[in-house]
Amino acid sequence: MLQSFKAAKAARLLDDFRSRFRLMGNTYSATIAGNNYIFTMELQNIKTIFADRFDDFDAGWQRRRAFAPSIGDVLISADGARWHQQRAMLRPAFKKQLFSDYSFYERDIDRLIEQIPHDSSTIDLAPLFYTHALNLASKLLFDESLATLNPDFGTSSDRFVEAFKNVNNGNQRRLRMGRLLPLMLRDRLYEDSCRVVHEYGDIFVQRALEYRQWWNLNALEEPKGGIKPQERYVFLQEIAKNIDDPRELRNHLLGMLLVGSETTASLLSGCFSILSNRPQLWAELHQKAIHIGVPNSDDIRNFDSLNHVINEVLRLYPILPLFSRMANKDTVLPLGGGPNGTSPVFVPKGTLAMVNTHSLHRRADLFGNDADEFKPERWASLKKMDHWTYLPFSGGPRICIGREYFDCHSWRHD
Repeated sequence: MLQSFKAAKAARLLDDFRSRFRLMGNTYSATIAGNNYIFTMELQNIKTIFADRFDDFDAGWQRRRAFAPSIGDVLISADGARWHQQRAMLRPAFKKQLFSDYSFYERDIDRLIEQIPHDSSTIDLAPLFYTHALNLASKLLFDESLATLNPDFGTSSDRFVEAFKNVNNGNQRRLRMGRLLPLMLRDRLYEDSCRVVHEYGDIFVQRALEYRQWWNLNALEEPKGGIKPQERYVFLQEIAKNIDDPRELRNHLLGMLLVGSETTASLLSGCFSILSNRPQLWAELHQKAIHIGVPNSDDIRNFDSLNHVINEVLRLYPILPLFSRMANKDTVLPLGGGPNGTSPVFVPKGTLAMVNTHSLHRRADLFGNDADEFKPERWASLKKMDHWTYLPFSGGPRICIGREYFDCHSWRHD
């Protein structure tokens, strides 16, 4: 446990995990902060956790408790019948219309480019990408960019962005505490930030409920507040057709905003970090993108060189390097037991099974002896690899519900 905390403080926790795998094999167990863990990068075990024994593993009560003050019990933390119900309700809302109009995001991308100096001075792009990703996700989810001041709330987008960062960081701290969360000191910054984020979200929830009223009555008159049915497909309006509880609507909205913004910002930062050191590759991608112009879905699907770059960035620097599942009953994984790790391993109820995609994606036996190197061209010959070898969006029934979002938004920046 002490070694893990030291590695985390030194920002080398993922390297520490890889060292442990080299020492103990592709599956090993540990006890950290009162929690029993099984860490694995074994393909058969991953398939078992995510698919074959899907019903034996949950997101877990610790995730629900950690996220409860900010986003409640939504899709990323729900389990059992509630998870199935939410997944079935939200999946139709992620229709193709959400991703088909790329010109809709052009102004926000132009605004991002305007904030980057053109005098060759140094700039940290990560904060810009984070704010930009929030803007894009907000337009996708409730048809309004956070980049503009909201007179109904009387606060700038900067305040919301800062509060949203604090909420996300607080959620992660609470999650890492595990069973020890009740011992955590009161975090007033986290509480205040949750309040700001909730107040902001409530504005858009109210508009969505007004739209729901219009939709239910099919009235010709505009609903209160002047909220008209949108010509564009709007995620929040769509789910408001099935949910009339304001708090639940807000939780879904903020949960999706949290996932969509954090993950997109991380991917953009990774891509630009890599490309900034490869000017020739950047120039090739840039010329191809200029030639295509505003893309359609076929353009994105057929832009092999860019897709290879994105795949390689997600392989080396996965947005979620660890996926956790909690065993809801005594169960078993096919490999990891016995003196050679080739026998089944018992997984007691309450154990946290950790799928380590960072280590998985760097396995030399799967990706070659150059697995630690950035080589996007490798993807030209990796199209027929085992499905469980590459998991940037998880796998099985819980696979990322909005994974198409990454394709279109990442594309527009290159």
